[in-house]
Amino acid sequence: MPSISRLLRLLVPGMLMACGGAPTAPAPAPTTSSPAPVPAPPADVRALPFVHPAPGAEWPTVSAGALGWDTTALRAALDWAGTQRSTAVVITWRGRLVAERYWRGWTGETDSIIASAGKSVLATLIGQLQVEGRLSLDAPASQYLGAGWSRSPSTEGRITVRHLLQMSSGLDDSLRTVAAPGTRFYYNNPAYYQLFGVVTRAAGQDITTASRTRLFDRIGMTCSWRFNVDTGEPGFILSCGARDMARFGLLTLSRGAWGPTRIVADTSWVTQMWRPAPHDNPAYGMLWWLNGTERHRIPGPSLLPTLTGPLMPSAPRDLVAALGKGDKKIYVIPSLDLVVVRHGDEADVSGGNPLAMSTFDEQFWQRLRLAIRY
Repeated sequence: MPSISRLLRLLVPGMLMACGGAPTAPAPAPTTSSPAPVPAPPADVRALPFVHPAPGAEWPTVSAGALGWDTTALRAALDWAGTQRSTAVVITWRGRLVAERYWRGWTGETDSIIASAGKSVLATLIGQLQVEGRLSLDAPASQYLGAGWSRSPSTEGRITVRHLLQMSSGLDDSLRTVAAPGTRFYYNNPAYYQLFGVVTRAAGQDITTASRTRLFDRIGMTCSWRFNVDTGEPGFILSCGARDMARFGLLTLSRGAWGPTRIVADTSWVTQMWRPAPHDNPAYGMLWWLNGTERHRIPGPSLLPTLTGPLMPSAPRDLVAALGKGDKKIYVIPSLDLVVVRHGDEADVSGGNPLAMSTFDEQFWQRLRLAIRY
């Protein structure tokens, strides 16, 4: 066992923490050549277990240097993120803060909407309701919503809760049928919003109470659902701070466990959410984005073509992500025990106010891979 003094040197707050304004000049573009593999962390670091910070408790830390990362490249990646209208970047390894940076007056507790990144949170809540026997994924959505929730009486009874989770309802934005349920991916927010009715009917509680009692309060998240009418698509949208986003990422990285306590009772639920849906977009599971597939489709008109290759070529292939409009990001990388969070406004490199994916994802990971060298 390593000495106490050795562990203390490893776990001191060696994070790259900086509060305040963005750097005055952007970092140079990263090289596109593949970096050398990172040396294995010291044995005593590899032996450190996962930690799950209690509500209100200080987060434990570990320095990037102790993990064998390139600290200069990490600083450059964070500096670049600061030039891209970011308000926060948080990186954790096995639940320990490695890097935390804020801009534009933000702190770890400042919150704002995370747009469609909240979809992945709702999917996790639905998994717990299924374990409780309160809903079935393969039941028709009309079992919870009643008849007439769509504008397609002929197919409505064949659209299941699972179809809504997989963005494969076969409905267009007006909730009219354009494809057979389960056959086509279409990133359909009006259809997704129907899941809130499913949850509240199944739980017998409003969305705030159902979320807090099953997820938020149990792991220290202070997020809140807000009813959004600004976009012409009225529905609930989640507001979170960067540390709360990291808590949620850590919960899923830990397969629904928080320390010795199981928050999501079904140990396989996270795996199910991260499994490619059986439609024409293998890069989507159940309200989660999946990297590493040979092809993918992005949000937008239903006729957008299928693209070759993974979502983020420079990111680890096993990365999964909760992604929201305006470049809200929760990246979870099981092979590296990492959670990476980005909060803020639409990045300057995004170009077009994307619904979830943008060019920020790839450009950020081009820089992070130089630091982590996976």
